Amino acid sequence: MKILIAGGAGYIGSVLIPKLLERGYEVSVIDLFWFGNHLPREVRIVHKDIFDLQSDDVRGFDQAIFLAGLSNDPMAEFSPSKNFIFNAAAPAFLAYLAKGAGVKRFIYAGSCSVYGYTVNELYDRRSPPSPTIPTAFPSCRASRG
Repeated sequence: MKILIAGGAGYIGSVLIPKLLERGYEVSVIDLFWFGNHLPREVRIVHKDIFDLQSDDVRGFDQAIFLAGLSNDPMAEFSPSKNFIFNAAAPAFLAYLAKGAGVKRFIYAGSCSVYGYTVNELYDRRSPPSPTIPTAFPSCRASRG
């Protein structure tokens, strides 16, 4: 199975990718490498901005995983517009390209920022969104209690 990971050179990708390779997956990474490149040598690297991708860049993959978002509340508060660009527009554009190129599965990796800050309470994908940061997703903001 061929997997494309956008933002794969970051913290989560650098942990996830070796595990995928151990299980026999073929992995390619699209990244701007803001934090360097500590990926295994067998990973195919595409040094490109998501918005510069074409359909041919994503064609032939079985899955695409988006890990390229801004990952913390202070960044979102500092620039709500960049938060929207990196965490909503970029994954939406990649999903659009992937669907058009026949990629069967698209995974958007969320973070605890989707659910807000909690104490002594575990949240999972069934929990209601409750972001406490400027969000690109009005439906999440409307769900806040």
